[in-house]
Amino acid sequence: MDLSLFYLPTWREGYGMSLTRYYEELTESVKLADSLGWTRAMTTEHHFHYYGGAVPNPAIILAAWARETKNIRLAPAVSLMQLRDPLKVAEDYALVDQLSGGRVDMGVAKGFVPHEFDAFHIDQSEVPDRIAEGLDICQKFWAGAPFAHEGKFFKFEKLDPWPPAVNGALPIWNAASNSKDSFINAADQGFHLMMNHYPMSAEAVKEKFGWYCERWESAGRKTADRKGMIAFMAHIADTEEQAIEEAKAALQEHAGAFGKVMRGQQWDRDYEGDISVLLHMCEDDDWRDVFRRRTLICSPEQAAERIQHYLDMGFTEISFITRYAGLTNEQNMTTIRRISEEVLPMLGLSANAAA
Repeated sequence: MDLSLFYLPTWREGYGMSLTRYYEELTESVKLADSLGWTRAMTTEHHFHYYGGAVPNPAIILAAWARETKNIRLAPAVSLMQLRDPLKVAEDYALVDQLSGGRVDMGVAKGFVPHEFDAFHIDQSEVPDRIAEGLDICQKFWAGAPFAHEGKFFKFEKLDPWPPAVNGALPIWNAASNSKDSFINAADQGFHLMMNHYPMSAEAVKEKFGWYCERWESAGRKTADRKGMIAFMAHIADTEEQAIEEAKAALQEHAGAFGKVMRGQQWDRDYEGDISVLLHMCEDDDWRDVFRRRTLICSPEQAAERIQHYLDMGFTEISFITRYAGLTNEQNMTTIRRISEEVLPMLGLSANAAA
C-alpha cells in the first residue's frame, strides 16, 4: 500500500491567510509527508477560478517541493497537457525530474471545466487525440534521443530534447471518472489508474475499477504491475461526529465549487451554498451518507476499516485530500500525522513499510 497527499489548491479571500502564505503552508505539509515516509505528493491544474486555480502550472510548485523534500515522489494530478504545447510540457516536467533526482510521475485526464477549454480555444471533442499525441511527444522527449514529429495537431523538425528525464521516462497515471473508454484506454496503454471517490458512489467505484482491472488482465499484463489509486476527502478527528462537524462546511463548499465550474457557472460567488450540494451526492436522503460512504472524514478506527475495504478490492494506493476550502493548515497537518501515527498501525503498517 502506497500513501499519497493530494491537493486541489483552493484559496480565496476569507480563509484567513494570504495566497503567498497558503503556498508556504502547502509546502510545509508536503515536507511533513516526506518526513513520515509517504510515497507521493500531487497537485492539480486548473485555470481562472479559485477552484484549483492557485496552481495553473503544477510543474512550478512541484519544482519548489522538489527542493524541499528528499524521497517523496511528485506528480501533477493532473497535467492538462491538451491545453498546452506538449514540447513545453515535456521540458517543464523533465526539468522538475532533474531537480528532484528522478522523483516525478506524470498524470493526465480529459478535464471537465468548460471555461478552461473556451479560454484556450480547445475543442473538447479533440481532447483524447490531443492527449495521445501530447504523451507520445513527451515520452520521446523524456527518452533523450533526437526526434522529429508530424501529427494531427503538432509538427516540428528534428530536435535534441533537453533536458531528458533522469531515467529516460516518467511513470504515467491516467485519472478516470465517468467514461468507460477512459478506463479501458488506461489499461490498454499500461498506465496506472487514479480515481477520486467523493463524486461517485461506492458501487460505481467498484464497477469502474473492475473495467480497468479486467482489461489489464485481458491484455496479458501482470497483476503485480497494476497500480490503482483511490483518492478520498479526508479529515481525522476523535469521533465521526466531530470530524463531520469540522469538515462539513469545507466539503460542501468544495463540492459546490466543483459542480459550478463543471456546469459553466464559474461566476457564481455563493461560496457557502446549501445542504442540497451534499444531498445531490447521496444514495439515500441523509446528507451524512456522503461522509460515511465516500470520504475518510471520520475517526481513525473508521478510516482504517474503510481503507482496508479498498485495499481488499485491489487498490494499491490511498490518496488523501487533507486540505480543501476553509480547513486550516493546523487541521491539515494534524490529519496527516494522525493517519501515520494512528490509522496505519491499525492496518498493521507504518508509512515506510506501506511504501
